[in-house]
Amino acid sequence: MTNFSAGPNRLLNLLETDYKAEGFQTGWAEPTDEDPFRSLIVLFDGIGEEERDIQLELCFLPNMEDAEAAGICILQAFATIAEDVSPLYHGELLRLTAKLNTTLPLGAFGLFEDTGVVYYKHNSLLLLANEDAANVKTIDTQNGLILHFLHLYLEAFMKVASGKASAGEMLETLPL
Repeated sequence: MTNFSAGPNRLLNLLETDYKAEGFQTGWAEPTDEDPFRSLIVLFDGIGEEERDIQLELCFLPNMEDAEAAGICILQAFATIAEDVSPLYHGELLRLTAKLNTTLPLGAFGLFEDTGVVYYKHNSLLLLANEDAANVKTIDTQNGLILHFLHLYLEAFMKVASGKASAGEMLETLPL
């Protein structure tokens, strides 16, 4: 059985080097019992109408030894949009999420009802046999698309999460 564990971690290290070279702030979140992922965190600024900062967390899903032995790995990109959202707004957020997710070509918005966290998540399959540079370019391109979705829809989620607008009001104004 071939051990590709270094492959996924190496890709995150290469990606970090590229993002740092472009002037982005990066950091690492080490695994915990609650979150068993080692994640590269990249800070992107100027997202949405209000030009908010977004942290994009990138990690390879753990416990995927069989997949890695077959030469594949699954990268998860995760961005927290809002935290501690009042349960009063969960229904409207779920309505907005359900409608937008039917139009997105990749990934999905979601809500952790137990913590009130609104998020965007995308999982992608990478072939470890590909050249590292090709995989890094694929990840960066996908991140660009994720940032585009966040730019388009972030303010709608923020307004609904704060009770300033309903899902219906936001859906009337969004490009779908």
